[in-house]
Amino acid sequence: MSLIPEIKLTDSVENEDFNYERVFNKCFINLDEEVKPPPTALGIGYSDYKGNSYLNNTFSYGEFSCIVAASKSKKTFFKSALIASYIGGNSNNHFPSIETTRDQDYYVVDIDTEQGEYYAQRAFRRVADMIGGNYKNYMPFGVEGLDAEDIVRFIDGLLKDPRFKGKIKWMSIDGIADLLDNANDIEKSNAVASKLKKWRKDNAMHINVVIHKNSTSNKATGHLGSAIQKKSETVILLEDTDENVDVRNSPIKVSQIYSRGAPFDAFYFDLDESTALPKEIDFSETQKEW
Repeated sequence: MSLIPEIKLTDSVENEDFNYERVFNKCFINLDEEVKPPPTALGIGYSDYKGNSYLNNTFSYGEFSCIVAASKSKKTFFKSALIASYIGGNSNNHFPSIETTRDQDYYVVDIDTEQGEYYAQRAFRRVADMIGGNYKNYMPFGVEGLDAEDIVRFIDGLLKDPRFKGKIKWMSIDGIADLLDNANDIEKSNAVASKLKKWRKDNAMHINVVIHKNSTSNKATGHLGSAIQKKSETVILLEDTDENVDVRNSPIKVSQIYSRGAPFDAFYFDLDESTALPKEIDFSETQKEW
């Protein structure tokens, strides 16, 4: 039963496009009801609470997150690692601290906006290599040839496709800046962030996006970066451990610079010499030999 009596509305707050009473009842939060936290899709590390240990709610269903990194800092490798970890298989051999809760054969969508077909396929195959085989419901798409509006239309269509509607639970967008023409356009940046909110909420899925880092700070670039960081459940920063920008084979530090839940401890990964796959490693800044 509602705690608030019904209100007789006047024409000034009621019209064909806006139903005040419906919005009022939908948005009112009853403090006497127990609201459950969003279910975890993927967690990194554990935290102790009241004597018990819990998987960190790093990536929740119904939320979105972002990876912030400079160019050539292995961000696509880490994106692949998150996807592989969510699917499962042998991925825990590569990243033991990342744990999935996936309990059904959900669809997993991997969208690459930046690379051509050859390099995009190499990145997509990396997921299969990490899990130890092809996951039948993994759907990779290279959309480098589409303009910004068509990429948005494609994602809209994919989520409404009756074959997949409600069954996609993880989506990665590597190159979120390509969903608009100008990352410094405030109106369009907010529109893209709003799209992410709508997609993840309407589909009870998690969306992970990749965006470039500002050259002078650890913030994501442009108004788009600001809009996405403000609305993200988790913001992850990738940093090269070698200050020499010409060195591209050094370990990468993974840290959580923003989180609504319990944060994970920073860790490191590098590329395995024998497989060229990303792998979590034991490393600290004091161990650098170069």
